[in-house]
Amino acid sequence: MRIEIRELGGGGRGVARVRKKVWFVAGALPGEVVEAEAERERAGIVEARLTAVVQASPWREPDPCPIAGACGGCDLSHVRRGVIPEALRQVVLGSLRHAPRGLAELVSAAPVVVSDMGWRLRARLHWEAVRRVLGFRGPHTHRTVDISPCRVVSRLLLDGLPRMTRALAAAGLPDGDVEWLENLAGSAAVAGWHGQGPPPEVAVRGLAGWQALGEGGAVLAGGWGASGVTMDLPIPLRVPVGCFFQGNRHLVPRLFARVAALVRGHGHSRVVDLYGGVGFLASAARFAGAGTITVVEAGRSAADAAAANLPGTLVLAATAERFLEDPGSGRAALAIVDPPRTGLSAAATEGLLRWAPAGIVFLSCDPARFGRDAARLAAAGYSLGALELWDLFAGSHHVEILADFRRAGA
Repeated sequence: MRIEIRELGGGGRGVARVRKKVWFVAGALPGEVVEAEAERERAGIVEARLTAVVQASPWREPDPCPIAGACGGCDLSHVRRGVIPEALRQVVLGSLRHAPRGLAELVSAAPVVVSDMGWRLRARLHWEAVRRVLGFRGPHTHRTVDISPCRVVSRLLLDGLPRMTRALAAAGLPDGDVEWLENLAGSAAVAGWHGQGPPPEVAVRGLAGWQALGEGGAVLAGGWGASGVTMDLPIPLRVPVGCFFQGNRHLVPRLFARVAALVRGHGHSRVVDLYGGVGFLASAARFAGAGTITVVEAGRSAADAAAANLPGTLVLAATAERFLEDPGSGRAALAIVDPPRTGLSAAATEGLLRWAPAGIVFLSCDPARFGRDAARLAAAGYSLGALELWDLFAGSHHVEILADFRRAGA
């Protein structure tokens, strides 16, 4: 069917309205006339695939990454980088269709912090032994894609891929996954191996160690060399391979500085980071001058790293839900909240609202879930001040929202 695309919706798909039905067309852009083929339909919603561009949008990138469609990662590779702020804004607004009107108005006026490419300092690669390919999985398939033309991973990783591939093949290792982690400068890296057998020893520029990893990122016997890298921030952070860390080398320092500024603006004596990881956001709070800091982190490896990174900080190896069962007084307390893509769980939301901290610095990686969580906070008396969109996954539709909440009367 030939249709005209009006805007981008949630998930970065082009949106059209045809005969009282809403079409979502992956790969289509606002202002384009396209040929599209319906794949699924339900309740007046048609999910379709692009078959041809009849009239191209000025937004369309003439030279997209050659493997973007094959690897399934950069689903906005076809969008020119110069229009990414408006593209991401439309994606977020499309995800907030059922959110309070005021939230959509804030998004419409929010600044967008855009990333350069070559941003990935973390990557999880799949080793497909039969085909001897180390790369990303394709969309909706177990087939592994050669990522040598990739535009989002670092030159350090791309240069090391051939030797790592040959080493895995020579060692006769079966299918498994390789976690890659490098420092902000892109000068040093470590790798993790999820699979049978020990990781091979291999000489790769910048690779200081390759560890066998178990459940939860625990380092097992059989690896070699270093097990982590140091992120050179105002408070240096050691990050073990297997632990979560924000993956955008270009924006991590800017995010650190921005969170520090928000914490400083609240001026509260107690800060609690509910999803603390290795201490990234808590370290920004310490840099901002926060007095008492508590880090709550369910993963043992990450919690141990946070304790080492932030001496004197109370680090609790527990879930946010467990901590919020008895968090103490919320008066003069600031919560830092960076939940998983699913957003705040019902138990975490209930506990947070019972605690009622004076302020909340919220970093969300899913706009739709953020809309839900923000609506609950607003109903409980929190006002939303600063709101920003962060292009932490450049090349894709994924956008993070950094928001600052204050409780009425606090």
